[in-house]
Amino acid sequence: MGTYTRLGSYLLASELATDPFGSVHRAVVITGSNFDRHMLVRTFSEELAQAGMNTRLTEAGRVVPLLGGARIFGLGYRLETGKTPHVAWDYVPGRSLAQLIEKAKQEQIPFGVDHALTVIQGVAQAIVQMQAKGVSHGVLSPYSVWVSFEGATQVVDAPFAAIAKSLLAKTPNAKRKLAPYLQGPETDALQQDLFALGAVLYELLTFEKLPVGGDLQAALDQATLKAAQEEAPLPAEIRAFLGRLLLGRQPFATVEAFSTELERVLYDGEYSPTTFNMAFFMHTLFREENDRDATSMKAEQGDNFLGYTAAGESLRSGATRAEHIDGHAEEQVSQKNRTVLIGGGLAAVVILGLGYMFFGRPKVDPAIQAQLVEFQRIKAEMEQQKADLDAKARAEAEKTAQLQKQLGETKSAEEKAKIQKQLEENQQRKQDLERQQKAAEQRLADQRQAEQRLAEQKRASETKVAAAPPVQEAPKPQPMQEAPRQAVPTPVPTPQSAATAPQQGSTTANDQPARVVNQVVPMFPLRATQMRWETNLDHFVRLKVFVGEQGQPLKVSVVEGVSGAFGFDEAAIEAANKSSFSPAIRDGRPVRGWTPEIVYKFPKRR
Repeated sequence: MGTYTRLGSYLLASELATDPFGSVHRAVVITGSNFDRHMLVRTFSEELAQAGMNTRLTEAGRVVPLLGGARIFGLGYRLETGKTPHVAWDYVPGRSLAQLIEKAKQEQIPFGVDHALTVIQGVAQAIVQMQAKGVSHGVLSPYSVWVSFEGATQVVDAPFAAIAKSLLAKTPNAKRKLAPYLQGPETDALQQDLFALGAVLYELLTFEKLPVGGDLQAALDQATLKAAQEEAPLPAEIRAFLGRLLLGRQPFATVEAFSTELERVLYDGEYSPTTFNMAFFMHTLFREENDRDATSMKAEQGDNFLGYTAAGESLRSGATRAEHIDGHAEEQVSQKNRTVLIGGGLAAVVILGLGYMFFGRPKVDPAIQAQLVEFQRIKAEMEQQKADLDAKARAEAEKTAQLQKQLGETKSAEEKAKIQKQLEENQQRKQDLERQQKAAEQRLADQRQAEQRLAEQKRASETKVAAAPPVQEAPKPQPMQEAPRQAVPTPVPTPQSAATAPQQGSTTANDQPARVVNQVVPMFPLRATQMRWETNLDHFVRLKVFVGEQGQPLKVSVVEGVSGAFGFDEAAIEAANKSSFSPAIRDGRPVRGWTPEIVYKFPKRR
């Protein structure tokens, strides 16, 4: 049985992250002497407590309702005051953005522009929502951001951020650590938050903190994509965007202007920020931590908490400080689970594509033109996935070489046996990666052939001035075949024939909502499988997708999700983001619009 630290309503089980304001713990809530659920609990540093957080935390209670219980700020947010004040929210497996940056630097794992923009997109949404409620953050930094192992981001200090900002004068250590992000104009709350966002993006791309009090223009001019292991300068459009955030030139006058420009950077360029790619990166970077967390949480669910009830308190003996289970469980982690995390993540990539992109060219069939552009985008994604696999294969080869060197140098029979076992496991992972690389190469070759055939159709269409005959259906990109040996949830789309209600006036007979063209099947959440959470029941996620004029999914809105941090909503959202759509049509022209409601069913698993 593990030991825990009682803190108000919670039993602290393991410290997951530390930052200038304190620590974030995994905690247990019990009912009687039985496990009820996991939570994330933030405790505050001694410096912040002495500065007055204990007496000010109740003010955060007025901010929580303003944030509307949005997932991006942490669901189930609650505060407990007293001798040791703390805040808590629903458990989400992950780590802080600061930890992500530090570990990526240490492990020398490339952190691409797409990954950076995925994080920034989530943080920016939080800023926009706060500003819409008349609330500013003020101390935004990588410590503020929690990145889940499923690739989603949360700004988890939003309710108490304004209080922490007001106490900075009395917390010199925290202020020093946050200095790179606090250089925005103090008199303008919006510009201050946007500056901090720019400082976070700069750090994500360069793996360097923004210089304090230095020449920011020179820093931008000299910045290189070190996070992507490149020495090339920052892309021009990213550098221009950072310039507006950090240099005070052409600042965004309103949060709406900022949102418009961010959307242009995200979707009009060559980037493809998705939570799936971020999830794959997180599982690669924090594979061991994720395994340890899952093992510890399973043990905690079966623990006996009698000693922590009122009746059993007098019977307790031994340490009362939390014994960090993640340290003891490390040796119990199965290497096979690690392979499953990688293979399962890769198998979730089901890239299909058709859609409308460009229109108005009288001599080219617009459907062919749209499909060709979509095929080119999908090919680029496949090439990136192939590059990621190649990078992982190189990393495994380097690790194998290091182990072989250690094997030759060690004289201990016990150590040799341990290293030999690691070599065998590395060999198995190498074989898995080689298989995945071959499959990726074949998919990429098939995609190139399909694109070539479609290009030939386009050239034939361009020569026809008169009305062209119906276009043959373009070959569809093939999904990955490496599905794990488990039941997969089946998407159940609602009827697509229903027209959306007109916003103003009447609509023509040709008006239609955005539609799903090819729908990706989501994976059953790994977290729910590991936790064995209601796997004997069917689960449903109902959502709608906001589709751009070019058929790209811009936003996913969950109409009705699955409660708890088990990954069902995220899996459905990711599947929707990877699906292909046709835009809404109004007055004969493609426009932005919502799809009808889509229902994803996650069937029960026996």
